[in-house]
Amino acid sequence: MTETKHKPLAWRWHLGALGLYAALAVLVVDHGVNPERFLAGHGSDPFAFVWFMAWMPYALTHHLNPFFTSLLWQPVGVALSWATPVPLLALAGAPVTLLFGPVVSYNLFIIIAPVASAWFAYRLCLALAQDHPAALLGGFLFGFSTYEMAQDVSVLNLSFTCFVPALLWVVVLRLQDKIGRLRAVLLASLCLAAEFLISIEIFALIFIFGGIAWLLALSFIPAQRGILARLFVDGLLAAPIVVMALSPLLWQMFLHRGTVNLPALWPYYFAADPLNVILPGKTSVIPLYITNAAGGAQEQDAYIGLPLLLVLALFARGQWQTPTGRFLVVLFLILLAASFGPLLWIAGHPTNISLPWALFVHLPLLGMALPARFALFVSLITAIIAALWLSGAHTQPSRRRRGALCALACLALLPAFHPWMKVPESKFFAPGEVQAQLGLNPRLLLLPFGISGPSSYWQAENNFGFTQTGGYLGFPPKAMQHFKAIGQMPGNEREPDFPANFVKFCEQTNTQYVVAGPGTPAAMLTVLARLHWPSRQVDDVTIFTVPGVSRG
Repeated sequence: MTETKHKPLAWRWHLGALGLYAALAVLVVDHGVNPERFLAGHGSDPFAFVWFMAWMPYALTHHLNPFFTSLLWQPVGVALSWATPVPLLALAGAPVTLLFGPVVSYNLFIIIAPVASAWFAYRLCLALAQDHPAALLGGFLFGFSTYEMAQDVSVLNLSFTCFVPALLWVVVLRLQDKIGRLRAVLLASLCLAAEFLISIEIFALIFIFGGIAWLLALSFIPAQRGILARLFVDGLLAAPIVVMALSPLLWQMFLHRGTVNLPALWPYYFAADPLNVILPGKTSVIPLYITNAAGGAQEQDAYIGLPLLLVLALFARGQWQTPTGRFLVVLFLILLAASFGPLLWIAGHPTNISLPWALFVHLPLLGMALPARFALFVSLITAIIAALWLSGAHTQPSRRRRGALCALACLALLPAFHPWMKVPESKFFAPGEVQAQLGLNPRLLLLPFGISGPSSYWQAENNFGFTQTGGYLGFPPKAMQHFKAIGQMPGNEREPDFPANFVKFCEQTNTQYVVAGPGTPAAMLTVLARLHWPSRQVDDVTIFTVPGVSRG
């Protein structure tokens, strides 16, 4: 590695990198959309994150438990500690939420996510490569990777990943003896706690893949075993700090353990397809991997591309004889294999070939992780290798050739413009309107139901003035999953026993009113009409009164 040139001018590189990444994010993610009238992403996940953005300041200002709510899935409620409430971002964005609303704060974080991830990856690669242009490349390859761009479409807890490269940057500085133990422990604790408050899933994966990397380093880089042992001690010292910092949330998780029951097949279904590694998915400029299987567009995040794969191959050929090079190549292969999940998928179809990750699917927390999302770590190690390869050129002609290939790799990764959707505002759900029509704190079942509609957004729009007997903040609570009607309500097909199951659900959850909003499936409206419940049209919704349920 060569020494960084012009160190007094380093701040200009840092600021320039931040400006470049911000400009790219505005171009690709925002591209001139009004962040007050439109919502980044598609599907129902953005509505859930808007709800989370609104809930945190509301709960704190109303002296409520921010990690549990009885406003959805009555009478059970939702343990938000086991959902994806991004409390750190909701708190940080509270001033924006209070001034401009939760839609703006959510959109702002969606735009910031790739910028922050790219910039911290740039600082990490700079610490390793000691080469500003190479570090700039590494920042782009991580912050604007297919993983980041796919998840940033609508899954904020999985796209706001800047604390992963930030943590690794701290580790590298410690290994280089540029920071002492106290500073390293405090900074690592800060990164870990912050990541936990954004994504528990990624937090857990840091330990499993970080542990694998540490063991590999012990094996491949024997000269560094003393330093690695010191790093292990640092980790032991950081652990109690992280636990103490997270104790309120950890206690809530303990109290509400067992309330989540995710489908056991998810880790098998949400897995990367090897073809997606070489063929760009639906979030790329030229989508070639267009299958609807294996988790949909946002999970088609394994794309690396042939130019970048060639960079990796050239690095492996040139650095295999060095301990560090061998370590990085093997770690990349392990991470890539893990992303393929417990069962091999080919061209969007599952095979009967078992893979190594099958050993981990029954472990606590890790069993809930979806292998396709391991592309986060694949993209980070790829960015590091590419930065090191570019910085390793010893002559100007070699530098130009390597730079040209890296530029081609960046072009191959260019993402498509992010999708946006119009905010589903409704006059009926404006603050105070529901209460004016139905009384204080009514219990409602909103249609379209759950994941198929914007019920979470409507509740946040109303400033939490009513409770839902359904809703969408993720998978339904375990205690509600026995209701057959929950799985029957989404979509436009109705089984013969659905009307009876629907009535049973409304009666046993004490649903007072069924509110059919814009987008309610025609088949659902037909079922409601045949029940002959009292109904009335108010603004853009139809209100059905459930007979025999107390209105008190």
